[in-house]
Amino acid sequence: MQIPNILEVIYAPRKAFKKIAEHPTIIAPILVILIYLVANVGYFYISASKVSLEQTVPAGLLESEWTQNSTLWTNQTGVQISQSDDFVNGTGYLASQYYGNSSLAFSTTNNTQLSMEILNTGTVNCSNPDGYNKLSFRLKFTDPSTKPTNVLIRMFSANSSDNFYKSVNSDFSGSTAGTWNNETITLASEDWSSSSQSADWSSITGLRLEFTWSESSNITVLIDGLFFHGPFISWMDIYGTSYLLNVALSSVMQFTITWIILSGLIYLLSKFLGGTMVWRIVLIAVGGALITMVMMAILNAAGSSALSNLKYPFELTAGFKGEAAADAAYNKISDQMFIPDIVGRYGWIAIQIWTAILCSVAVHVLAAFTWTKSVLVGALAYVINLIIGTFLFGI
Repeated sequence: MQIPNILEVIYAPRKAFKKIAEHPTIIAPILVILIYLVANVGYFYISASKVSLEQTVPAGLLESEWTQNSTLWTNQTGVQISQSDDFVNGTGYLASQYYGNSSLAFSTTNNTQLSMEILNTGTVNCSNPDGYNKLSFRLKFTDPSTKPTNVLIRMFSANSSDNFYKSVNSDFSGSTAGTWNNETITLASEDWSSSSQSADWSSITGLRLEFTWSESSNITVLIDGLFFHGPFISWMDIYGTSYLLNVALSSVMQFTITWIILSGLIYLLSKFLGGTMVWRIVLIAVGGALITMVMMAILNAAGSSALSNLKYPFELTAGFKGEAAADAAYNKISDQMFIPDIVGRYGWIAIQIWTAILCSVAVHVLAAFTWTKSVLVGALAYVINLIIGTFLFGI
């Protein structure tokens, strides 16, 4: 059976299945598998090339490493550093890998000032336009109940004497004591001052936050989720050919599992109802019918091709539902994905119905059943196949 005969399943299935019954050849389903592999890899390549993720330091999978380990921070005079079980916790969009199960608490007694300093970040390129030019963290002022009157941030370049600094009072103007405040500060901008000409945004090695209150008191400040972020990298550039190889392997496995289960169900149900079936012919016919999986991959590829480039910002990947920035990012992605989602959702339904119809036609030809009995076998076999594939194999 050659390629034109395989395509004939699409527009003249009854004729195609008769030819399969008369001249069965395993080449038919093998060609369908190869075409499906190419189509599905093409679909995932298009999708992966259009999706970009905002990168972080440390990487998200490290679960906010810098605020999980107190030994990374420099002991400031009069300041105690401890692990706290009060940490950022909420219903995230994609945030589960960004936060651990603790935060760091910085405390001092009978004081008006508190500072926290980390010098173990490695060297981070924070320069424009391709560097990690944003800094995000979450703070909670537990004591005192008032907000600080002054907040200063320093970004160290190689050593503490070479640094950039600026007041971030405006960033904390809307903060609330006793709750986690989400802060994002733009780096490498004109509103920063430098302590020396040697300070360089392309080699940031640490930072310090300095808080001042108007009156002396016991002070406790918690920090969690400290990340540099900024550059976007496409999914394809992150994972490369290994991603496509995994897609190719999973495509072959998905097709093969579906092919064997569906063929077995059709064979057994037909036999149960008194039909005369030959396993080899059933296997080849069902393999041909699964050309609909190729059509689904092509449909998905077409939907992805119409998609504008998607950028998943830090506010979405590390944000929580209800936060303005996270909700805005989610809504933007949802709007961009509207057409591909519609194509995928309704295309999937159409493909399932189409496949069940082709299976029914194959049963009608191979078992010589009436159309009623053929539809019963074809539809029932395909529904059972979907259930088995979904719950046992996740396909």
